[in-house]
Amino acid sequence: MYDHLLGEVVEKQTSRAVVRCNGVGFELRISLHSASELRLGEQKQVFTILHVVDGMPSLLGFATRAERELARRLLAVSGVGPSIALALLSVHAPTELAQAIAHGDIAALKAVKGVGQKTAERLCLELRDAMQKLDLPPADAAGRPPSHRTADDAIAALVTLGYSEKDAREKVDKVRRGTAAPAPDDTEALVKAVLQM
Repeated sequence: MYDHLLGEVVEKQTSRAVVRCNGVGFELRISLHSASELRLGEQKQVFTILHVVDGMPSLLGFATRAERELARRLLAVSGVGPSIALALLSVHAPTELAQAIAHGDIAALKAVKGVGQKTAERLCLELRDAMQKLDLPPADAAGRPPSHRTADDAIAALVTLGYSEKDAREKVDKVRRGTAAPAPDDTEALVKAVLQM
């Protein structure tokens, strides 16, 4: 229904953005990868998927057409909804995720919160061939600029991905207290660490 939005990024968090087009603000659920590509106040084209479950619509946003196409493939797999698809695209850059699926790297997929053995196997079985045909940038071009936000942003991102606020806060605190904790103001690193717990 909606192919893309072209407008000003008026709000941005690690898992949510609002793009204003002709006076209308569209709320989008986004991956960490897409969040790193958006800048507040910038005019941006965001590719979208309208996902409806039990009559409840949500609009998913992606910085590139290729990432959206990868998300469409993920959502076509039984047991994969928006939260798992966005979590996969948050832990792994699109190129890395496509390579993991193509090479049957079950361990890399299971490192993502919500992805169990059966779902990981199903992703590899159903999407292995499709991953070869996706037009994704080379792995070395898939890096993300660092994101420097607060632990509260990390908690908000995790709530959007399906965690309760209490659980998200506990897990973020646990990661920050860990010996190999990311910098306290690096939201992306905090979210990725929690998703891999």
